[in-house]
Amino acid sequence: MNTSIRALVAAALCSLTIVAVGAAVPSALAADNFPQKPIRIIVPFPPGGGTDFVTRVIAPPLGEALGTQIIIDNRGGAQGIVGTQIGAKSGNDGYTLVIAEIGATAVAPAMNDKLPFDAMKDFVPVGMLVEQPYLMSIHPSVPANNLAEFVKLVQANPGKFNFGSGNATAHVAQEVFYSTAKIQLTHIPYRGSGPAMAALLGNEVQVIFSGPTAALPQIKAGKVRPLGVTTLKRSAEVPDVPTLNELGFKGFEIRGWYGLMAPAGTPRPIVNRINAAVNKVLSGGPAAQTLRDRGFDPTPMSPDEFGKYLRAEVARWAKAVRQYNVKAAD
Repeated sequence: MNTSIRALVAAALCSLTIVAVGAAVPSALAADNFPQKPIRIIVPFPPGGGTDFVTRVIAPPLGEALGTQIIIDNRGGAQGIVGTQIGAKSGNDGYTLVIAEIGATAVAPAMNDKLPFDAMKDFVPVGMLVEQPYLMSIHPSVPANNLAEFVKLVQANPGKFNFGSGNATAHVAQEVFYSTAKIQLTHIPYRGSGPAMAALLGNEVQVIFSGPTAALPQIKAGKVRPLGVTTLKRSAEVPDVPTLNELGFKGFEIRGWYGLMAPAGTPRPIVNRINAAVNKVLSGGPAAQTLRDRGFDPTPMSPDEFGKYLRAEVARWAKAVRQYNVKAAD
């Protein structure tokens, strides 16, 4: 290679390097200067349920860690699908985030052929927030003091009792459990855990699976009767309530979870900045303690760890929906 050709090649490589560095600079600068305005978090459920509670607990310290205001935007409908779809179509500059709820994000894709978003393609994972148990609760008018009595009662009266669900996970979990217990109930869906609990209190439905935010205050007030916990470990908030595994349904374990996603294309440096702030909030301080006091387990993860977790959950629930032939609520 003669001297002139070497000079041309060197100049070309130098030009490519400058272009590559120049392309990276705006992204890095964007993260350094982020945020410059309030950040919106879309909660795909109405107020009163666990998703809303967790978001409102973490929002103030998260805003403080990021140096901006966090605006909570409740967009309930279709058991989380409506709000998640709105998030998928939002801008990808880091100023719109979406709560990833297990039902809408991991369960609903297996139950809907034409879901208006693809959680794996339309979002990037930001981080996990919390895990939680579900509590099985019945209306106090139901003449059953424990799970065995409830199962026997429903077996003697197939189709007489209704069960409610506030999200796709609570729906599928109950379908799986009732199929395992060989009992038949009629499903009535609601827009969130809050409305589902209101239906239980009003005896529109006689049993629900719900998270701790909706269940614990009513259990402690004696307004509903708890029969079991869906995790292998008992809840510290209601330690006298046995797990379904203890009650003879060996291996039955379902944990709910909430995470944080951003629309696809959100720059990774901005995602990393938000993730660091979220994990700081979850790792200690009053917000983390409040979550634990209400039955949630703060679960900080990196974006990559949450992405891996999310993919595993999508595969797990797809298998369960196929196995038990669960249909989406009308």
